Amino acid sequence: MLTLKDVFHLPQLDACIAQLAAAGPGLIVVAGLDPRPLALAAEAEALLPSGRSTIFRILVRQMLEARPSGRAIIVTADREVVRLPRELRRRVELLLVEPPLTYAERLAEATSRRPDLLVIDRLCPATASAALAAAQDGLCVLSQLDTILRGGDVAHALQEMGAPPERLAGLTWVLAVERLPRLCPKCKQPAPPDAQQLADLSRRYPHLAGLLQDATFFQAAGCADCHGSGRHGDVAAFDVFGAHATPPGLLPLEEYVLRLAALGHLPLADALRLDQDQLQRTYRLLAASERALAEANATLERKIVELHNANRVLQRRTEALISLQGLGQVLITSTDLNDLAQRVCRQASELCGADRAILYYLRSADTAQVLAVSGWEPGRVPKHLDAALIRDAARAGEPLRSRQWPPGIAPRSADVEGAELRAGLRVPLIAQGQPVGLMIVHTTQKSGFAPGEVALLRTFAQQAALAIQRAGLIEQLQEKIAQLEAAQAELAQKERLERELELARQVQQSVLPRIFPLVPGYTFAARNEPARRVGGDFYDVILLAPDRFGVVIADVSGKGMPAALYMALTRSLLLAEARRQDSPRAVLTNVHRLLLELGQPNMFVTVFYGVVDGPAGRLTYARAGHERPLLLRGEAVQPLGGVGTFLGYPDLDDLPLSEEHVDLAAGDRLVLYTDGLTDALAADGHSFGQNRFISLLQCYAPLPPDEFCAAVFHYLAAFQGPAEQYDDMTLLVVEVK
Repeated sequence: MLTLKDVFHLPQLDACIAQLAAAGPGLIVVAGLDPRPLALAAEAEALLPSGRSTIFRILVRQMLEARPSGRAIIVTADREVVRLPRELRRRVELLLVEPPLTYAERLAEATSRRPDLLVIDRLCPATASAALAAAQDGLCVLSQLDTILRGGDVAHALQEMGAPPERLAGLTWVLAVERLPRLCPKCKQPAPPDAQQLADLSRRYPHLAGLLQDATFFQAAGCADCHGSGRHGDVAAFDVFGAHATPPGLLPLEEYVLRLAALGHLPLADALRLDQDQLQRTYRLLAASERALAEANATLERKIVELHNANRVLQRRTEALISLQGLGQVLITSTDLNDLAQRVCRQASELCGADRAILYYLRSADTAQVLAVSGWEPGRVPKHLDAALIRDAARAGEPLRSRQWPPGIAPRSADVEGAELRAGLRVPLIAQGQPVGLMIVHTTQKSGFAPGEVALLRTFAQQAALAIQRAGLIEQLQEKIAQLEAAQAELAQKERLERELELARQVQQSVLPRIFPLVPGYTFAARNEPARRVGGDFYDVILLAPDRFGVVIADVSGKGMPAALYMALTRSLLLAEARRQDSPRAVLTNVHRLLLELGQPNMFVTVFYGVVDGPAGRLTYARAGHERPLLLRGEAVQPLGGVGTFLGYPDLDDLPLSEEHVDLAAGDRLVLYTDGLTDALAADGHSFGQNRFISLLQCYAPLPPDEFCAAVFHYLAAFQGPAEQYDDMTLLVVEVK
């Protein structure tokens, strides 16, 4: 990917870019002119594309690198507006502006999330005011603007887009870029500047006096390489403006261009006439646009005249239209789509004297079908092709004269074909304002089709389109009836599957303990709510000896039946190993190795497993990537420590896992839970969060364990409201009497 080092620039720019990349809250604008249509660009005498998009992408990457732990949100209508390396892509969320969503809705959503960097793909009347509002609200906002303006003048452009004047204080940086024609390196020659010019420039830029006095300036007379223009290629020129910097113009464009001239990339005259040349090129661009608009108006007027002529031809053919009415009634009575298409092709050829015809039918949004062929070798015509090849021509609404070969048929020379396609017509089939298909007729006998023949064929096509649409609807209705019968059978199968899933849920719930072992001095309570019929969370209290027990809680990746099966496997392995090993770390290590042999390679499980010595009140535990249990002691909440990686992760034979100890005291309450509780989502998309969960536990701490669990789940259900449950939710409480 491109970096600033890949773009030729002066070293003075690096410090400015570094300061800009680390900027705090405010709106940063990359300004420059987008490429124009070739015709207008030529008229405007090479108003070169600025390269703004490239600089914008580089700046996004540098700003992310300057915020190693920051996250960014990009609001854009084009998902390719920014390309980032994989290590940065994980910290970026893309909010696409697609119907029915608007820029205003997406920007409001992005601002509410408070990202470290908000990137907007463009500044326009729909985004300017919101971008400045987000900047004043304390966000760092980066966007780009298609303009020739630079520095403080960009604020006026934003105001013209509808941004309120009081919002303009949010504009903090403007990085403007444009490209200028470069001196031809083959024919440039030293050209000493006028002494008075140097003296004026030294007074204007005193800090450049030494550079201007020592520099060697050049001019180019022209050569074969530059076609006599004296210019070959182009060079980027930058203007860095900081609204709150001292001085505001950190690196003005004029100074940058003078430095380029001092290095021999530009003639000094171009640097002195910078604003005048830019104004002249802009004027020429506007004049070219005006001429293009005038030509378009003239073309439109010619089209109007042609339509009037066609209308007169239509009036003269009224008698022919009357005769078509009877033919249309015959077409409407036909319900077989293929037979109807063959009739239409035959009749169309007779009406206009064509000897070849082909009828395309828009079967779906993606597929067009060839329904009938006349005069072409059937083996050369495909049965199906891309609907886009037909739809554009069908939407034209009027017959189009064209000698092009029909879509799907490979062109051949007249010698191989045996005849030359001398004239052709593409006739859209439109019914009730919707494109139905396309009919293409050709003649190899005469030089063209008369206006009357074209009008007659157009009228026939209108009737044929209605008949084809009707026959197609009947065919679709028959298909829908068949699909409905199949859907009824599928519904019965689905109901059987639902009953089987309900049975699986009952079996899984029966595996989770509802009655815990009686251990002197300890009380247990638990609650579990799977996100689907079956889930991947499990918990247990394992009696290892009369005064010694184990507690376990686990969360399998994913949801539904695969997670439930993996949960059952993990639970069985853990129960077996718990009775073979005293060390929690050894138990989890053995379970991990067995999962690598028996489990699914794309699944894993987080586990907390601890062993409590009842009389001593000592908890020995290991945490394999699971949420840290919380120890409630009085009014304090203490997360348990320990490090470890989840079980079942492939290619991880040596599992990093620590074994920890903690002493329990009378009145302590150990709360084990899965992340489904802290990650619960409300209807507005906000997460419940760890801090709110801890506050909830403290609030309900005085309740008995059973009531404690019920109160927590009741509160979370109220928080979620109508929102769908995001993940399995499990809570296990151990209370020391």
